[in-house]
Amino acid sequence: MAIPLKDDKGMGSAVNEHFSRSPFFMIIDEASNGQKLIENSAAFKPGHEGTMEMLHGNGVENVLCSGIGPGALDYASELNIRVCFGRAKDAQELYEKYSRSELENVVDGSACGP
Repeated sequence: MAIPLKDDKGMGSAVNEHFSRSPFFMIIDEASNGQKLIENSAAFKPGHEGTMEMLHGNGVENVLCSGIGPGALDYASELNIRVCFGRAKDAQELYEKYSRSELENVVDGSACGP
């Protein structure tokens, strides 16, 4: 799974509400709970495809976010990436809400969790 971040402070990083323009993403391996921070090389390029393709290439199947545009959402759907929406001050809070199934699947409105 991936969380868009404004800064490089690990799970204490602020969640970026401008998904495709996020300078960083926290990638979390749900099986091992391992984490890695990656830079979004597509952050300032036109469109959202580069960001989604970068995440897809890193094996991301779920995105946890607090904001995403319709184009990025459509492309996520094409790549079979589930988008889970919720408000949080930082990555840790958003991840905890996901763990408790408190996020909403943007596509169908169902609960989004592990």
